[in-house]
Amino acid sequence: MDTLFLYLINDLPDVPSLAGLTPYEWLKRGVGEIPHREITDESEAIDPQGADGVAILYADTPLVRKADLVDLFREMEKRGIDGYEIGRGRLVTTAAFRRGSLPKRRCVAPFAGRLTDATSLSAIERLLYRRNADLSVQNGAIIPDVDSVRIDATTVVERGATVEPYALIRHSRIRAGARIGSFCEIENAEIGEGARIEHSVIRDSVVGARATVGPFAYLRMGTYLGEGVRVGDFVEVKKSRIGAGAKAAHLAYIGDAEVGAETNVGCGTVFANYDGKVKRETRVGKRVFIGANTNLIAPLTVGDDAYIAAASTVTRDVPPRAFVIGRVREEVKEKRRE
Repeated sequence: MDTLFLYLINDLPDVPSLAGLTPYEWLKRGVGEIPHREITDESEAIDPQGADGVAILYADTPLVRKADLVDLFREMEKRGIDGYEIGRGRLVTTAAFRRGSLPKRRCVAPFAGRLTDATSLSAIERLLYRRNADLSVQNGAIIPDVDSVRIDATTVVERGATVEPYALIRHSRIRAGARIGSFCEIENAEIGEGARIEHSVIRDSVVGARATVGPFAYLRMGTYLGEGVRVGDFVEVKKSRIGAGAKAAHLAYIGDAEVGAETNVGCGTVFANYDGKVKRETRVGKRVFIGANTNLIAPLTVGDDAYIAAASTVTRDVPPRAFVIGRVREEVKEKRRE
């Protein structure tokens, strides 16, 4: 097999990441186990002993991979070509490298695409996202449309997990059997086995096994959902732990809270955690029923098996198994005669 030696130059230290990695990180990942040395300038490149070909590659060609270089070098040998330009870099025979001769041909294959402007950056990033999606499929993930999803290089999608079209996933782990629905945005999160996420945004959070989230839910800032939790449409959860089997089916805000297992958070419930100066915590026990349109004013503790009637505002701690009703009684008056 032909042996190659590479010199890699990172001249794009300030370019933001593309699909999870910087252009230079993509280049280093792509060339894999080919022997290489990182240099700051071409003048540092010296004649490597025992190599058939030498490549000097810059970070502006992040799509280059080992197989591409090997195939290109074999084509050079077959056609008697001394070398090819690859972006601002080049792949040349060792003899040409020793002579200091520059290649007269430019490689036009897709892997030689160069970062030059916003248009090329967008095109290359699409190819890198596609590369990530293809790798996930090879590892057993189910992705019906690999061109539409955006899975970055720091994400792991386990075997049997499904990612539907137009999902965006960054720096996350999707466990086996989970389903990420269309138009979800997931960042720095872990989605448990068999969980279902639909049309939702999840950041810096953990979703337990067989939990369901969405549509149109928002989890953020260290939220943890236990096994089988249900967070429904238009529910926001911030910096909270929700125990196994609990549910907040729709239209609720849960912030700075701990909610026990099998508790029901009714529609329209608000965990009022901010007094204008300080964020305070609410602790709700197991098997608590919180009726619709309830306000829980932190700091507050609600004991196990308590029942809070709909439309109540709760400002004092509730003991276990207590019944709370905090409403202003309505008054019905006959229409005043003219």
